Amino acid sequence: MRDERRIFTYISPAAPPRGLFSRIIKRLKLEKQLGMARKHLGFFVSALLIFVFLSVFAFIGLKQVLIQSSFGPFLSLIFSDPKMVLKYWQSFLLSVFESMPGAYLLFFLIPLALFLLFVRLAGVYFEKFLSLMKLINKQKH
Repeated sequence: MRDERRIFTYISPAAPPRGLFSRIIKRLKLEKQLGMARKHLGFFVSALLIFVFLSVFAFIGLKQVLIQSSFGPFLSLIFSDPKMVLKYWQSFLLSVFESMPGAYLLFFLIPLALFLLFVRLAGVYFEKFLSLMKLINKQKH
C-alpha cells in the first residue's frame, strides 16, 4: 500500500501547452463562420437552381409571345438594314417599344434579375467558404 502512494506522489500533473485556450477559441470561431457560410451557400445555390428552372419557362413563354407579336420583323430589320435603323433610330425604338409585349417582358426580366443576383451572392459565399476552408487547413491541429 505504501508503494502506491509513493508512485502517485512522483507523477506531476500535466500542464496544457501555452496558448491552447486561444487556439481553441479561434478554431471555434472559424467553425462557426464555416457553418454559417455553408448554410448561406446552400441557400443561395438552391435558390439559384429554382430561378434557373423558372427562368427556362419564362424564356420559353417570352419566345412564344414574341413570335405572336410583331416584334420579329423589327428584329430582322436590324440585321438586314442596319444603316436605315441607325438613320431613323428614334422612330425605330418607338416602334419596337410599341410592338413589344411589356408584361411578358417584365415577367422575363424579374426572374432574370433575381437569377443574376443569386449567381453573384452564391459566388461571394463560395469564395468565403473556400477561404475559410483554406484557413482551417492552414491551422495547426
